[in-house]
Amino acid sequence: MASEFNHGTEATALRKFGINETYQLAMYLLDQYRGTILSCRYVIPPRLAPAESQTQLEKVVRVAVVDTILRHPMLQVGMMDVTSKIPSWIQLQSLNLTQHIQWLHVGEHDNFEQTVQETFRVQLDDHFPDLSIKQPGWKITIMRQGDAPVMEVLLTWNHPQFDGAGAKVFHEDFLEMLNNAEKGGYERPGLDDHILRLPRVPPLLPIPIESLRSLAVDLKYLAKVFWEEYRPQFLNRDVSQAAWCPIRSSPYKTQFRAFFVDNASVLAILALCRQNKTTFTGLLNGLALIAFSTHLNSTAAPAFQSSTVMDHRRNLPPAPPDAPWVRSDRVVGNYVTQLPHRFDTKLVARVRSKLPADATEGRDLSADLRRELWVVSAQNRLEIVQKLEGGLRNDVVGVFKYVTDWQQTMKDMAEKTRQFSWLVTNIGALNGKTPTGMSLSTTRSPTSDDTKSDDGQRWSISRAQFGLSAEIPAAAIEFAPVSVAGRGMCVSANWPDCAVDTMLGERIMADMERWLTQLANQS
Repeated sequence: MASEFNHGTEATALRKFGINETYQLAMYLLDQYRGTILSCRYVIPPRLAPAESQTQLEKVVRVAVVDTILRHPMLQVGMMDVTSKIPSWIQLQSLNLTQHIQWLHVGEHDNFEQTVQETFRVQLDDHFPDLSIKQPGWKITIMRQGDAPVMEVLLTWNHPQFDGAGAKVFHEDFLEMLNNAEKGGYERPGLDDHILRLPRVPPLLPIPIESLRSLAVDLKYLAKVFWEEYRPQFLNRDVSQAAWCPIRSSPYKTQFRAFFVDNASVLAILALCRQNKTTFTGLLNGLALIAFSTHLNSTAAPAFQSSTVMDHRRNLPPAPPDAPWVRSDRVVGNYVTQLPHRFDTKLVARVRSKLPADATEGRDLSADLRRELWVVSAQNRLEIVQKLEGGLRNDVVGVFKYVTDWQQTMKDMAEKTRQFSWLVTNIGALNGKTPTGMSLSTTRSPTSDDTKSDDGQRWSISRAQFGLSAEIPAAAIEFAPVSVAGRGMCVSANWPDCAVDTMLGERIMADMERWLTQLANQS
């Protein structure tokens, strides 16, 4: 990241960090986590694609960023008292957009796709500017090669600012703003060249999840969590924990891999999921179980635990009447929790009994394994549905409210046995095409008049890629799928280089790619 920033004197402290924001900040400060990226490939309208239109293109992008910033207050605020037990969000007077918008022009003889992937990997492990400078922890990097009709836009952010679902909203709203940017010219109130003067009225920040919904915790659940957290290690007989992968903190480096699935294959896989009463998230958990069971023996891992990241925007009350984001499901903030899953020794032994004699060479799923896969995937989906329907009762975030020192808590966690072998965080499908005259923040449905005539002159998104930096005390391997409606899917994975063998991670990813291809071809 750039080393010089517009300091932007703060006007006022707006509110204290919520629970999610505080523990994510603690991980960042302890170098247990660095950054998250949602990258989208934008198709540029023909009128803006020629090389001589580059200046106009940059103006369109700049005003679209400004319009997106003004819709989402979490893009406008900085942090204060970050090393204290009670950090706060503060109002800033202005933003220097040169610190939040960076253009990278790829040489005509360079491999564009390779350059995108290299930049993606590097930025995952980048540090953000000194938090005392009080700048919002996000930036976009725009990559373009010559006058190509596409550009890659990497949104890189510090997780306390917002979650993956918030990043998805950012890109969808940015797409809408791009399609509306030229209406009325390139002037925006408060925008003077690259300096955006923010409104003097303090922004209405999204309210933390614990202040919006009751996080009721039953005494039995609370006692169970506290016992698992504070019991002596010699009393820990839970063989489903990831003892095979001890937590190591340094040297910090993220290993990141990704593969793409075309739209026809995605549709075929989703049809199979519906037939077997599951979802793609449930399927990934099931495939991961088989992959981990294949490459780890019963001595190292007799059972497993995994985690699914849950977006609770659907459980939020309606947005305040004056909220610029309009709807609760369109808020850029932090509204995720995690749902643990257990795969006991009996289940894992049954899966291993159906593996081929030499499964390490990489083979297709047998009919027996496919039957096990769909049973596990359906159960996983059922657990997710029950959690969503049950709301936030007996959720781990409800226990988090008893934590008084998050930095110490995260230090302690790094000294314990790792809980999860894998994690799945699926932010779903982006809408890569904003119909004419329609705002994604409204509830109106598109009509035939919305979609005719000038689609060829409109911006669209053709693909996306989602990635997380390594989370030192979290799951050994984290899977992050994302798709663009009608355009296919990217499945990525990350793991800490200091804790997970690279060959293991690559073999598991190869299994996932091969088996998804097999399922798509057999549907």
